[in-house]
Amino acid sequence: MERLRLYWSFIRASLWFVPLLMSIAAVALAVLLLTSTGMPSDSAAEFWLLYSGDADNARRLLGALLSGMITMSSLVVSITVVVLTLAAGQLGPRMVRNFMGDWPTQVVIGLFVATILYLLVVFRTIGDTTGDGVPHLAVSVGTGLSALCMFVLLFYVHRLARSIMYDNAVRDVTAQLERSIARLVDSKEPVAADIAAPGEGAAWVCLGRHGYVQAIGFDRLADEARRADAVIWLGVRPGDYVLARGRHVAVHPPSACNDTLISAIRGAVVLGSERTPVQDLEFGIRQLVEIALRALSPGINDVFTSIAVIDNLTSALARLYETPLEPSVHKDADGRVRVHCALMGYEAIVRTAFDQIRHAGRTTPFVLIHLAEAIGRLASYAGTEERAKPLFDQLDFIRASGERHIELAADLDLLRARCRTARGYLEQELAKPRAAMPSEQRT
Repeated sequence: MERLRLYWSFIRASLWFVPLLMSIAAVALAVLLLTSTGMPSDSAAEFWLLYSGDADNARRLLGALLSGMITMSSLVVSITVVVLTLAAGQLGPRMVRNFMGDWPTQVVIGLFVATILYLLVVFRTIGDTTGDGVPHLAVSVGTGLSALCMFVLLFYVHRLARSIMYDNAVRDVTAQLERSIARLVDSKEPVAADIAAPGEGAAWVCLGRHGYVQAIGFDRLADEARRADAVIWLGVRPGDYVLARGRHVAVHPPSACNDTLISAIRGAVVLGSERTPVQDLEFGIRQLVEIALRALSPGINDVFTSIAVIDNLTSALARLYETPLEPSVHKDADGRVRVHCALMGYEAIVRTAFDQIRHAGRTTPFVLIHLAEAIGRLASYAGTEERAKPLFDQLDFIRASGERHIELAADLDLLRARCRTARGYLEQELAKPRAAMPSEQRT
């Protein structure tokens, strides 16, 4: 299922899949209307919405519609290329995937391509059909599709204009990140950390190829471990880059690590040339950070976009802090734990979210102050030492960066005050009696 989900993500992010389906449907519709019983022109004239002209006028009409549709389709493709270029330059090349995976964009392109194919099929049959040689209903439907494309073009231009706005791009990436959190973290079963390490003398298996870990078939690994009566520890997680050789997967007992199990392990781990959001929790965080870094670059210098990114990252971190990030396990059909996979820790998540933004905005007091305020807002989610420590460390980094690079004393005093306030919030949360979260109660 994970491999299928990965393949579906690639298909979903392509610009050809939805247009292909719509084109097939358009050709099928044209054939259906052309092969149905023809309608005489006298009967068609009774319905003012239906075309009631002769074959020559129908050819001229369809020829004009076809020429106009090809021109508008060229315009749509040109606009799309321009927007993708702007997105790659301003938001980052990895954001192009989000624009290509936008289903309204795919539907609009598919509608134009499907309308052109429909008109071609109908146009070539004018004069060869039964009755008076004019498929009145088919010509009327083609006229309606062409009119619809004109209004859809206005919607498309409006949507593309909004899609390259920073706030909308940040919102879309954040929504994708929250869906990933719900799928990858909230559904995991936490276990005790003391059983998450390979046993003594475990056999290590390399994956045999270079590339990024795009997906892992946990169910398949659990089934194969059950057949071999073994336990598997994954030393890599989706998003990691691995070499052909290395200590990637541990098997215990080592006697169970035969050629069949090694082949199954390598087949369950999908490697590729790029990272994907299918199982990679860090993917969405890095996309948001990349938007902030480009906004803080000297060529753009858009502080407000970086502030929007920090706010959305804070929301995502709050969602992550609500769930214990302990190693996830996967059981076989008998209910025995067969696969262990360590998730990202709180320190790695916080540093991934804030380190590069802090470094890029080290000379901008507003960015550093907002980072300190964001950590203060996260204090209510940090009820344990494990969750609070990365936030304490980040406050120390922010204050040290400000003291080194901020020249104006008033700005530095304000930053110190915000850091003290955030630290006070964290200390107050740690001092409160801690109630178990719902996920911990289930454990």
